[in-house]
Amino acid sequence: MNALAPERPDLGPAAEDAHRWETRGGALVIFCLVRTLVSAIRLEEALRIFDGDSGVKLVWVYCNGSRLSHGVREWFISKKISMITLDQAKQGYCDLVITTSERVDLAAFRSKPVIVVPHGLGFHKYVPDAETGEPRLSGLVCPYVLRLGHVTQGLTHPDQERQLAEITEEIVGKTALVGDSSFDLLLDSRGERPAYRAALRVSDHQRLIAIGSTWSKKSLFGKQFELIGRLLGELPCELYRLAIFLHPGVWSWEGEDNIRRWLKPHLESGLMLIGPAEGWHGAVIASDLFIGDNGSTSLYAAMLDKPLLLAGFSDQVVPGTVMAELGRTARHIDPAGDLRRQIEDEIAGHDHTRAAALVERMIARPGQAAPLLRALCYEKAGRPVPDSELSVHAAPVPAPDSGRVHSLRAYGEVVGDREVRVDTYPDAFRDKNRHPGGRLVVELGERHLTQYHNAAVLVDPASVADSATADRLRFLATEKSPNSRIIAVACEGGCEILVRGGERFRVTSDLPVAVSAFACYLLLVAEKELTGRIAVHTSAADAVMTVRRSSALV
Repeated sequence: MNALAPERPDLGPAAEDAHRWETRGGALVIFCLVRTLVSAIRLEEALRIFDGDSGVKLVWVYCNGSRLSHGVREWFISKKISMITLDQAKQGYCDLVITTSERVDLAAFRSKPVIVVPHGLGFHKYVPDAETGEPRLSGLVCPYVLRLGHVTQGLTHPDQERQLAEITEEIVGKTALVGDSSFDLLLDSRGERPAYRAALRVSDHQRLIAIGSTWSKKSLFGKQFELIGRLLGELPCELYRLAIFLHPGVWSWEGEDNIRRWLKPHLESGLMLIGPAEGWHGAVIASDLFIGDNGSTSLYAAMLDKPLLLAGFSDQVVPGTVMAELGRTARHIDPAGDLRRQIEDEIAGHDHTRAAALVERMIARPGQAAPLLRALCYEKAGRPVPDSELSVHAAPVPAPDSGRVHSLRAYGEVVGDREVRVDTYPDAFRDKNRHPGGRLVVELGERHLTQYHNAAVLVDPASVADSATADRLRFLATEKSPNSRIIAVACEGGCEILVRGGERFRVTSDLPVAVSAFACYLLLVAEKELTGRIAVHTSAADAVMTVRRSSALV
């Protein structure tokens, strides 16, 4: 037994003699079967219907064998959930079996009712069968198991039974509407949008671009990986923030270490990475535009009335499905084109009628997943549904992994005598051939030491007391970046800047120090008067900074 694994040495509530040892008796015992990381995450979400229900005992069962099962044990540990193995479960007792994986050994539980809840949105994707390599419809229970008669296939819309019946007639009469817990969570959590944006550090004047990818070589992350860097390099930091989340299958197969290593330059350029277990709902709600592929999250975003651009849309999508229709009608991003223009065009021209049409075809009873599934569970177990009211919870607040952008490629111009335009971009991903010019602005904390020698402007973003600014400026000018034209140190209300040659100025402004310092740089290069009130325009907002002389360094 793995020392880190949360396996029980016994069957616990599933033991045949549980009545001898249990503290609360008479409870409904439910086996919760998981096979992959995504099935575990989705099942835990769906089974929140039993939170506070002391008449139910959940026994989690790990059904090993999937090529995408890596990370499941760690998930159990993180959730403080104990589990038993499939072999143990076959020897135990339960009243009901529920799973979000159609590929577990459901025939082993033929004496008990089994409910299969989809782990994605609908049945829109072909995947290779692990045993034969032939394509099969993801989410559909195999005909042999359906023929046994104990399995109920969960649906989100009655039309799906007709779709599945074209593949196997065994499905007829063995389905039930269970809604979609993830879509309901999105609906219920819309009022938390300000909290999600705050957690993702998106200000009121900024736009959040959420990027979602399914797994496989034909996904966005598999086929359009370079697009992530291009987006960072094309969208000004003042106006845009980017967050990405990946299908749990990507984390399972590729490994967290590889994902974080591949994305390290991106994270250091401001990209926010959201883990596989939770946080993506909040990111979608907080977003102003979604970039995705043929994964379910693209459909969720569209049904939530988000502007949408598709990238890496796969031929694995089932023709005639709602996802196929979305792929046909939504705009597909041109990775070689003007990305900012495509994003702004989609936001400006977004069709707000699309969302309702998609929901109508996809989910028959939106907002009703919890009562539908709870009623089905109790019905199949032969017990009355409790009178207790189901609680409604908001989706978890995202906790992204992201680094600070330490090297910026800054562009700007002086307009008249007292007006400046400034925009900055992550230097690591700015295409200097497509966008020549610009100057390097470097913040302390940059790991690549050569950047300090090339910086036109050096910034210390850590605020220091007024009495310490002179010493701090002197140290930075002599020891850190002797070639910089301007050195800036953050202080209360703005920053203190040192111009090469010894002149000091105090800048009062709410702007980021890097923007204020570069605006001063532009004025100096243009040989304009630096002191006084100066209007600064960025892609996001207009502001005013006030500059006055300080005593020169000696």
